[in-house]
Amino acid sequence: MEKSLRHLVAIPLLGFAAASCSQAPKTQAPPPQAKAAETPYRARGEAAAFQVSATVEAVDVERRLITLKGQQSGNVGEYKVGEQVKRLSEIKVGDTITAEYQVGAVAELREPTAEEKSAPLAVAESTERATSAVPPAAALVRAIRVVTTIDQLDRTAKTLTIKGPLGGMVTLPVHDPAAFERLKIGQSIVVTFAETLLLSVEPAAKKS
Repeated sequence: MEKSLRHLVAIPLLGFAAASCSQAPKTQAPPPQAKAAETPYRARGEAAAFQVSATVEAVDVERRLITLKGQQSGNVGEYKVGEQVKRLSEIKVGDTITAEYQVGAVAELREPTAEEKSAPLAVAESTERATSAVPPAAALVRAIRVVTTIDQLDRTAKTLTIKGPLGGMVTLPVHDPAAFERLKIGQSIVVTFAETLLLSVEPAAKKS
C-alpha cells in the first residue's frame, strides 16, 4: 500500500489517516528558538508533496481494526486503530479516506548554537479535527528542527544535499551563490522541516 511519513517516511500514511481523522486536537509549543547571529544565507525547497486515497474495505469497531485498499495500487492492508480515536464507528465500508501531504525544508547556513547542539532534534506539532457535525477530518502540522551536516555541494546546480532526521537525503536549492564561499562538506547547519498532512473521509454514495 502507498506509504508516507508522519515521521518522515516512518509510518504508513493511510493507517495513520484512519487513526488521525478522529483524534482529539492537541497543540504543543513550537521548538525553542535559539539565539543566534543573523543568518545571511538560507536554502529552502519542497522535499515531497503528493495525494493518496484509499477505500475502506472493513471496519471492526470492537477489535479496533480498519482495512484499507489503495485506490492507485489496489493493495489492501489492515491497521490497528488506537483508543484515542473516538469516531471510528462513523467510518463505514465504501468510504474514501484521502490524505494530502507536503513537506518543505529551510536550511540556515550557519554554525549551530551551543543550545542547538545540546538538543539536535526538536519537534513541535499540532492537530485540529473537524466537528462531529461533518465527516471525520483532520489537519496535522509538524515542525522538526535538526542539526545536520552538509553531505554534498553542487555549485553549478546551486544546490546542497543534507541528511534528514532518519538518514534520508534531501537536496535544497541555494539561491545566493555567494553562500558557497562559506560552505563545505561535513559542515554542521540547522535545518527545519515543516510537514502538513490534511486528512478527510468522504462517505460512500448512498444507494437509491
